Amino acid sequence: MLAVTAQGFNMTKFLIGFTYHEPERWALFQKGIIEDCESSTGIYVEAATAGEAIAWAERIAEELLRASNSDHNLDWKSLGYECWVVDDPIDSDWSHCLAYFQSVEIGAFPDFVNMGASAYGKWAEDNGIFPTQSCEPR
Repeated sequence: MLAVTAQGFNMTKFLIGFTYHEPERWALFQKGIIEDCESSTGIYVEAATAGEAIAWAERIAEELLRASNSDHNLDWKSLGYECWVVDDPIDSDWSHCLAYFQSVEIGAFPDFVNMGASAYGKWAEDNGIFPTQSCEPR
């Protein structure tokens, strides 16, 4: 976590992870083809407390769920999804992709287009995390 001072308050940048689903995996889950439809991602939130950061990340998670599925009526909490603070980002499963996560202040939304699985795949390929196999005939 990174401590910064803003407007006279001691703000901390928290990496918050959260779960949600995207429509392709949800459809497969509903058909019984896969057992787990959840995706996860993270967002850096500048806040005075972890609780405030989590509360704002929950709003972001619900809006990402709705935007990803083109359904403004989806209720993120009722679907059982959750948020958590990533206590030690550098020593987490996400250590390879910390630069991918967007950073926001409470009250600001990230660019949702750049948060989903396809956006991560493109970012990872562009940053040498993993190559995409070509499907073109040789």
